[in-house]
Amino acid sequence: METTIQRMNVAPSSVEGHFVENAKKIVNLDEVNETFYVEGKSRLVTKNHTTLEMNDDCLITCQTVYDPFKNEFTKSRD
Repeated sequence: METTIQRMNVAPSSVEGHFVENAKKIVNLDEVNETFYVEGKSRLVTKNHTTLEMNDDCLITCQTVYDPFKNEFTKSRD
């Protein structure tokens, strides 16, 4: 019997959250960079963006942007 993950936040540092719903399995590959492997058909639901239907396995990671004042890449902010 397969279980389905009903809802999981894949952007813990986000003030709004980014939730994967109805995936077969979600694996946290990197806690620092917030990178997740999502297995199975699912959807990504956010309050401040759009809803994405994902028809296959996928990789979700936090967007990074270059900060010229710090001379480094940092996580994108909501």
